[in-house]
Amino acid sequence: MACSTACSAIDEHLSQLFRSGVTPPYDGGRIRSRSGSRCPRGRRSMNAARAEEWMRGYIAESLSQADLETFIDDVAKSMGANVPELSTDADVQRDLQLAVRSQFRAILAVTKSGTSPLWSVPVAKEAHSLALTIARRGLELRVLSSLYHAGHRAVWRFVTEFVNNADTSAEIKVQLVVMMWEQTSEVMNSMLEELAATYSQERERILSGAFSMRMNTVREILDGSQNSTEDASVQLSYPVHRVNTSLVLWTTDHAISIDSRIFEPLAQRLARSASATEILCVPSGARGLWVWMVTGNDEEPTIDSALVPPGVRVAVGRPGKGIDGFRRTHREALEAQRIASRGQQGLPVTTYRDVEVVSMLASRPDAMNTFVERELHGLFGDDETSARLRNTLRAVLSHPGNFEAAARQLDVHKNTVRYRVQQIEKRLGQRIIHRALHLELALDCFDTFGSSAIVDVPTEQKGHGELAN
Repeated sequence: MACSTACSAIDEHLSQLFRSGVTPPYDGGRIRSRSGSRCPRGRRSMNAARAEEWMRGYIAESLSQADLETFIDDVAKSMGANVPELSTDADVQRDLQLAVRSQFRAILAVTKSGTSPLWSVPVAKEAHSLALTIARRGLELRVLSSLYHAGHRAVWRFVTEFVNNADTSAEIKVQLVVMMWEQTSEVMNSMLEELAATYSQERERILSGAFSMRMNTVREILDGSQNSTEDASVQLSYPVHRVNTSLVLWTTDHAISIDSRIFEPLAQRLARSASATEILCVPSGARGLWVWMVTGNDEEPTIDSALVPPGVRVAVGRPGKGIDGFRRTHREALEAQRIASRGQQGLPVTTYRDVEVVSMLASRPDAMNTFVERELHGLFGDDETSARLRNTLRAVLSHPGNFEAAARQLDVHKNTVRYRVQQIEKRLGQRIIHRALHLELALDCFDTFGSSAIVDVPTEQKGHGELAN
């Protein structure tokens, strides 16, 4: 009976707080309280004080790290999925994950201490980085606002479930709803005001002078609205008509402290090592750089991975001539970045040439999973024996019909290779020679993504018959 009363009371308050489902009311970009005014920070009732005490105790004693990580991931995914302009942008998605994670850790720290009001939580520097990235993409301020409104809705989906399941009295549950609405609304308003200022300052910088022309011209080439090679070359002071190779530079999630000012000097060093004669650099976000370069010949340049510092990654497209090649090599570099970010290898440099086939298979993650699991059935384990047999299979496929060459590659006796091949074929249930190409492709996917990563299929790509874009 008590539970029923509590749930009814909570539902009543929730319906007052936001009358259209879980979507909170907004006023000029600000989130309103129930009365339509700024969220109050005045006198608190006894139940309000008890609710705050209960919440601090729960965070300190009951909230597990696993629960927190799941919650943060859900909020970040909801934010990204609800803003179409950002759903496929790797730089923005990475900055979004970092911003959400850092901001919630700051909020939890203040909540645990109980010494400062929640609305005074400082905006995380990663959140400012996200605002910079959105500005550098040429996106409107409403995109930033939409992101955080989507985040607020995601938080409230969690709040409704959390409060209903909380082990406390009906009165405290109702007060928890009111308290969390007021506090999260105030935090959101404070963050949006500060981040809007960061966005506006960056947009003013971008729209000034030669930098603005370069950014706009590159954007017009990539979206297809600029098709004149001659005009683009003049506007960029860069020979678009030549053979271009695109690079994408970015930092990993674990290297957020790296100063983004290192990117252009690094790009210059990489270009010199590849004998490039011309280079064009455009910031892709707070932690990324897009690069095009022209080398002395039309061959694919070699990027020296030894020049890439820890925490920085580089993706490389295939060379392409003219304005169409300028676009294509960039698309390929972005695709190589996507594969590198999802993969388990952690290489400093990933070329599209090396991951082209895997990227095509990975465009249908559900189909790729089925393919790998079917072809490598019996060799899919994380144990030492399965790993050894996969390495042997790779060597045998690299030297068809030549066990001696495979043995030299593995540094074992050729009879050992023969024995392992018997084990492999027993596990597979068929001769290697009958499925050689399929097995090689499956190994490429497995080596790139690993047994755990390849089963992570985006929800929006499940059950669709067409190829993903």
